[in-house]
Amino acid sequence: MLFSAINGYGFYYLKTLLEEVTPGKAIVAGIVDPEPEKSGHFNWIRQNNIPVFGSMEDFYASGLKADLAIISSPPQFHVEQAMTALNNGTNVLVDKPAGVGARDVKKLIETSAETGRWVEVGYQWSFSKAVRELKNDINAGFYGSPLRAASICLWPRDYAYYRRNNWAGRITDPEGRLVFDSPANNACAHFMHNLLFLLEGFWHKQFDPISVEGLKFRVYDIENFDTISLKVGLKYGIELFFYSSHAAENSHDPEFIIEFSEGEVRYEGKNPQIIGRTSQGVIRNYGSPEDDHQFKKLLQCIDAVGEPYKPVCPPEAALAHTKIIDRIQESKEDILTFPEHLTVMTDKRRWVKGLNQTMKEAYKGFEWLMVNVIVNCKL
Repeated sequence: MLFSAINGYGFYYLKTLLEEVTPGKAIVAGIVDPEPEKSGHFNWIRQNNIPVFGSMEDFYASGLKADLAIISSPPQFHVEQAMTALNNGTNVLVDKPAGVGARDVKKLIETSAETGRWVEVGYQWSFSKAVRELKNDINAGFYGSPLRAASICLWPRDYAYYRRNNWAGRITDPEGRLVFDSPANNACAHFMHNLLFLLEGFWHKQFDPISVEGLKFRVYDIENFDTISLKVGLKYGIELFFYSSHAAENSHDPEFIIEFSEGEVRYEGKNPQIIGRTSQGVIRNYGSPEDDHQFKKLLQCIDAVGEPYKPVCPPEAALAHTKIIDRIQESKEDILTFPEHLTVMTDKRRWVKGLNQTMKEAYKGFEWLMVNVIVNCKL
């Protein structure tokens, strides 16, 4: 097994391997990280003589091989590193997003097909029992045809979040690589992707966004946005709404609603469960996607090595999200700055007065009320 990045989120991938996988079932063949000494696992790596490299190419040039590569490097390196692994006979678990730009993700899909090696994208909800069972029911038409869906996630972030590396909150990194870092493409990307993942299977076709209307805001001094209100028109007349912010006063964990021609599904409230209700009064409780281990994706990929395997969340399933992000970032509409009289600044972070309530109301009503209110400074 080859690990690319053992700091940040990569620390927890390796932690899971060391603490929860039977010794000998998976062996660390190498580490790729420019600053391995900063990882909490560095002493273990040194004590066990694990080879460390500065690049994926260096690992393979050394003559070493791996059955599985775990890629949790910054997003701008995902596709490049995944393709290197595939071309050297290695299966891949790449963290979200699959890549930056639909063109690159399509190259990843092509390379996977050409090499005969599989790729999983690490959207952990996609691996959960609750989401998989709900998707099966949606695919079978249990709730009828999907009509519209909405998701919200408000996760405040502080100055330290945007200072932790040289690409946080940026459209491009210092070397000019596209990164598109935002709540929609990083911390809260899971929850937009989840709606797309659940709905695509009903027609057994990939979604292409027909229309993308996004109002982008920021309260932090960053290049990209920290808050978004999004409306996406998909094939078959479906509307998707997404509300996400790092500038809210209080945290509001992810929720979603999906309305169908013959029922609805909701994941909301305190200690939420995914509850489906048909128009005939049938109720199904799927549990919570949080019931499963966060790194079920890793454990499943380890089990899959050497076995016939069909990926749960291949890059094809992540492509619609990437296309939407492309459209958001291509938009000629400016990123709006929240007005000063709505902005609260503390020593540690910034937040916007009333943003929590306004975004929650917009989410529950499938509407853009928040856009009019914010633009007119009446929040």
